[in-house]
Amino acid sequence: MKIIGIRPSSFSAREDESKQVSGKNIYLTYPLEKGEGHGSERIFVTDAKLNQWPYQPKVGDEVNVSYNRYGRCDGMAKA
Repeated sequence: MKIIGIRPSSFSAREDESKQVSGKNIYLTYPLEKGEGHGSERIFVTDAKLNQWPYQPKVGDEVNVSYNRYGRCDGMAKA
């Protein structure tokens, strides 16, 4: 997957309107396995989680993304 964009995001939590959740939307592209061209994906990662990663995402990097059992991004490493 290739990072094509990173956009900051902030919103209030569902259960507590006074609590702000901040993080980054990371936009990725990848070659389609079936068909022609590329697919795309957006991943949201909180700033707290992102600060714990040894790798910090940068636009243009090729990366491998890992997901937890709930389908949420739990890691990213440069390919």
